Amino acid sequence: MRKQAKKLLLAIALLSSWQAYSQVTPHTTTDYHLEGYPKQVRYMKFESDSALKNQRTSFIEDYQLTFNDQRQLIERTNYINGKKDRYSTYEYDNNRQLFKETLLEANNKIVSVTEYTYNYLGRIAEITTIEYPQSRGGANTVVRHESYEYNKKGQQIKHIISSDNSKESRTTQFFYGPQDSLIYTITTYSYNKNVDKVTYKRDFKHSLIEKINIRNDKQTRRETYSYNDKGLLEQKEVYNGKNKKLLTYTYKYDQHNYMIEEIAVNDKDVRTIEYYYKYEKDKFFNWTKRTVYDIWDVKYTEIRKIEYEDKEHWYEEMKDADTKRVVRDIYE
Repeated sequence: MRKQAKKLLLAIALLSSWQAYSQVTPHTTTDYHLEGYPKQVRYMKFESDSALKNQRTSFIEDYQLTFNDQRQLIERTNYINGKKDRYSTYEYDNNRQLFKETLLEANNKIVSVTEYTYNYLGRIAEITTIEYPQSRGGANTVVRHESYEYNKKGQQIKHIISSDNSKESRTTQFFYGPQDSLIYTITTYSYNKNVDKVTYKRDFKHSLIEKINIRNDKQTRRETYSYNDKGLLEQKEVYNGKNKKLLTYTYKYDQHNYMIEEIAVNDKDVRTIEYYYKYEKDKFFNWTKRTVYDIWDVKYTEIRKIEYEDKEHWYEEMKDADTKRVVRDIYE
């Protein structure tokens, strides 16, 4: 039953993957959900085996993040078997906006360069990625270009993805309703006749409570959402194209809003997913170790070794997360 459920979840993920529109690469400590002023973060994720007393069996991810004193990412280095592999560098303009991302081999040869431009309101306008295969005797190639359009209210109304080395392109249009909330998007593709539509419904607090995926006028998936008093997702229900409920997810969190429980049951009320999360945290409440349990067995272990800037002492005694944010904003 559990294997079937995992296959079902994979299929659902594939069906909804087309919604994952590109955006600016995560490049701030906030994007990585880190409090304070981290200087370096070494992240490692690996599979574990409870029978071997949580011994590492295989690495899934291993990388290091380096931030400047403005909490901006300036380098991300990937590791394979403990050795430095490809790495990326990040550059910022005078408005503290990311404008250039360079991917390099371990020997410092450039693999690709991604450049970001913004409109007069500071919103992303274009993203262009160029590969540099000249190291292999080739010519520079634009492999991906994205453009964004906005209305007079500053709302995004169009997103186009194209490539110079392919005739394929994708265009997504955004439509808004009462209170300027996004009510649906329509995506068309140059290489087939599919038309994907996603509709959104929100409650009076403007929280998303329903999302429906439609392909060529036929529903393929529906999800509903409910939240706890902190605004965190508490329950998600997943339905298929015929509006039959497939799965119901429930989530629980600790006092620092870290997820501690994720359970999914099928339409027969049988548990298909049962994950529990255990954390070790530092004095800034950033987790340094997260262990994921599949019922009783350890499934994954994640470790973050965090080195902070000296300016952390500005509010290191501030234990309340909201107070820390206020103090942080003052000094910025």
